[in-house]
Amino acid sequence: MVSVAAVAVGGANMTTILKQFERHLEQGRFFAKDDLVIVAVSTGVDSMALLDLLQRLPAGRRPRLLVAHVNHELRDQSTVEEAYLTDYCRQAGLSLRVAHWPKEDHPEHGVEEAARHFRYAFFKRLLTECHAAAVVTAHHANDLAETMLMKMTRGGQLDQLVGIRDQRPLGRGKLVRPLLPFTKAELYRYARARGLKWFEDQTNQELTVARNRYRHQIIPALERENPQLITHLLDYRAQLTELLAWRNQELARLLDTVQAGQHLELVAFTQLPDFQQAELLRYWLEQSGVTDLKADLIDQVRRVLNNPQKPQGLIKLPGSSVLVKDYAECRLENIDKLSSQRQKAPVYMVKLGQQYPIDKQQKLLVTTMQDARGMEMWLSPDQLPLTLRPWQPGDRLRLKGGGHQSVHRVLIDQKVNAGDRGSQLVLVDARGTVVWLIGRKWSWFDRPTDYRQRWQRLFIGIIK
Repeated sequence: MVSVAAVAVGGANMTTILKQFERHLEQGRFFAKDDLVIVAVSTGVDSMALLDLLQRLPAGRRPRLLVAHVNHELRDQSTVEEAYLTDYCRQAGLSLRVAHWPKEDHPEHGVEEAARHFRYAFFKRLLTECHAAAVVTAHHANDLAETMLMKMTRGGQLDQLVGIRDQRPLGRGKLVRPLLPFTKAELYRYARARGLKWFEDQTNQELTVARNRYRHQIIPALERENPQLITHLLDYRAQLTELLAWRNQELARLLDTVQAGQHLELVAFTQLPDFQQAELLRYWLEQSGVTDLKADLIDQVRRVLNNPQKPQGLIKLPGSSVLVKDYAECRLENIDKLSSQRQKAPVYMVKLGQQYPIDKQQKLLVTTMQDARGMEMWLSPDQLPLTLRPWQPGDRLRLKGGGHQSVHRVLIDQKVNAGDRGSQLVLVDARGTVVWLIGRKWSWFDRPTDYRQRWQRLFIGIIK
């Protein structure tokens, strides 16, 4: 028999958690009343408590709800869980969307991570198809504590110790975790007091999974040392979150002093202390969408930017980004864009009197008619026809006296930045010798005494 006192305690617990939940939603402003919110429900105690809490919100604060369930087909019980949730939603008048992860798609290794990818791909798809504002999951304080301890054990960046964030972007909407202030024990007490039915996933007991070892062995051992472990971790997280917000404000202010448009000005940047350079680089790159930045990579970038002996350089970054150093500045470029610039540049066999594009404002003209805009050049018959094309690493110009100079060296000497260097064109003769590094330097050709009788007089120049 359940005593009257026990019922009263359970009722008080329900009311307290519901009020705390309402206040947390109001403070976090995770979604609005008119929003469609997708609730990820596994039928475990956490997600069933979350669904019940959302259903019990006052009408003026309750969003429209769509329940999403993934049947991973990993356990025989999965069919029973899906059937129960289907019946639950029918009785509650809730819409339900179910996705199955077929057994034949399960990998031999890394099942947990593959299952997670499948779930979130399903959630993203629902966000788009249903025009929903957010996906809500039932991650709670114990999940947060496990993540913080796992991050601390593995090592990494300080901001990773925040663990799980209340919300983050997901697809066309966002992912919201409104139960982070509540412990697993509180959710159990709430579910029991409410008479909710839930299912226990036996795979959560398998100690071959790292998170399960933290959940069932490491955290209980630490709680025996101090029962307030999770409370203290939540407090540390709140302090760290505030410190990181302050740090980011300072980094944004500092970035304004060294950034010009999309570039970093290296004179100002290299005058900063080493620790500010490292933090500022990480902040700038992450704000630009470059993530997964290891400390070694940040240190490598910093060394390149501080090295006056290498005024130019490229550093491959995670994803499709490249950091480009060009003398007094550095910038980010898309690696595919850089490589395609040269591939897209056309090759023209030059016909006399016709115009060929150099860029959006200028064109090349080679003619036999005297033109004040052109350079007079005498070329031998075996040097014709001429070709306009992008420069290549082996291209060289002839120098007076019989020597040669590589196009690459000319571009370096003239301090041509990497972006312009990639689109640089050359005019070459039929033997492949550079006649003109367009707009920058001409080749020298020794002429025989009878060149006026045997050679072709041309006028080569740029018109706008």
